[in-house]
Amino acid sequence: MKKEKKYSVALADDHSILRTGLIFIINSFPDFHVDIEAGSGDELLDKIAEAKRKPDVCIMDVNMPGMNGYDTTKELKKMWPNIGVLALSMHHNEFSVIKMLRSGASGYLPKETGPVELEEALTSIINGAIYYSDLVSEKTVAQASDASLAKSQKFTKAELEFLAYCCSDYTYKEIAEKMGLSFRTIDWYRDRLFEKLKIKTRTGLAVFAFQIGVEPIA
Repeated sequence: MKKEKKYSVALADDHSILRTGLIFIINSFPDFHVDIEAGSGDELLDKIAEAKRKPDVCIMDVNMPGMNGYDTTKELKKMWPNIGVLALSMHHNEFSVIKMLRSGASGYLPKETGPVELEEALTSIINGAIYYSDLVSEKTVAQASDASLAKSQKFTKAELEFLAYCCSDYTYKEIAEKMGLSFRTIDWYRDRLFEKLKIKTRTGLAVFAFQIGVEPIA
C-alpha cells in the first residue's frame, strides 16, 4: 500500500526544467509531495487561492519575472500566514537573505543545494524553525529561539538599534551615518555582537534580530 504523503509543497520557479527536477526530488522524500507548481509569483498565488488544501510549505524562487520572490512571499504570508516559505536563489548573498527574511521567508538555500539539505530545510520549516544553510550556526538558532536566553544577553539600546539596521539594506557605513556614529564605532558594535552571540556574519545577526522580535528598520 502506498504511503500517503504528509506535507503538501508548492513550488514557484520560472525555469520549467528546474521545476521538473525539484518535483522529482521532493516527491522522493517520504514526508513531502509537490501538489502545486507555478512559473511565476502571480500564478502561484492564484493556484494556492484555488486549492482546497493549502500547502504546508512553499519553495520560492527569488528572481522571477513579473512578481519576484520578495513580493510574492509578502503577499503569500499576508493571505496565508501559516504557510512556510523556503527561498531558493542563484544569488547567495547576505542582502538577498535578509530581504527574503524581511518578506517572511523561514529559510534560504542556494540552488546548488543537494537533496539531503533540501529535505532537512523543509523539515525544519515544518517544525517551526528557520533554516539558512551554513550561514547561521545551530547555536545562533538555539539562542534566538530561547527567549529567556536572548533576554539574558542584556542588549544596550544602541546594540538593539544596530541589530535593527542589520536587517536593512544599508551598508555598515550608511548605518554609522544613520546612527550618528563613527564607522569605527559601528565596527566595534558588530565585533562585540559577533563575540557575544558566537555569530560570524551579518546574516546571522539579522536572523537573530528577527527571532528575538527586533523591529527591522526599512
